Amino acid sequence: MSAAGRLFAVEGPDGVGRTTLVRALAEQLAAAGHAVTTVRLRGSPGLRGPLRSLQRRADIAERALFLLYAADLADVYAHEIAPALAEGRVVLADRYVMTPVVRAEARGIDPAWACDVLAFLPAPQRTLVLQAEAAVRLRRMLMRRRFLTPRESGLGATYRRDPQAMLVRYQHLMDELFARRVDGQAAVGLDASVGPRDLLSAARRALSADLPAPPKAGVPPGGLREGVKA
Repeated sequence: MSAAGRLFAVEGPDGVGRTTLVRALAEQLAAAGHAVTTVRLRGSPGLRGPLRSLQRRADIAERALFLLYAADLADVYAHEIAPALAEGRVVLADRYVMTPVVRAEARGIDPAWACDVLAFLPAPQRTLVLQAEAAVRLRRMLMRRRFLTPRESGLGATYRRDPQAMLVRYQHLMDELFARRVDGQAAVGLDASVGPRDLLSAARRALSADLPAPPKAGVPPGGLREGVKA
């Protein structure tokens, strides 16, 4: 990783508001003069479509799906993250290593194996782990659409005979697995149940010490460069 660039990851379970925060944070940092690039999981042009389809199916082997996500991250890193870091840009990743590893663990994959698979990726400068109660997140998800994918509902991972219990148990498990990875240093937990402005302010404070100095007066900033949307 270039010493000039900075890589920050925003992680957390579904419905916690990762994408909204990344967008707002990128706009605020760009307005302050930072050169910003945003990227996201499932951002590789060649894998974005297949992953979107496969993650909606319950009959796909979990390891196979995880390896496809690893390939997606490898492509995004090689073609978007690494070049942006070499240019000295601030890179904001809407999910990076933590989210796919947590999802894999929740569905029965050894997290040590998952971490080994993704060990080729450099650690971010800091990770923001968004946290909100399962009930809050589920309400947000169901407001956007009527049906959840198998990997949002926990299908195949927990109680098959009671769909409601399965859904709630699975989302509580996701909360627990993310909470375990918060250490207050490299991985900072943020309460995502607060309003968007308060969350944005908390995120900016959490990153402030690690941000590079913005360009000097008279030097045009690099602006905001967004990755391909999934």
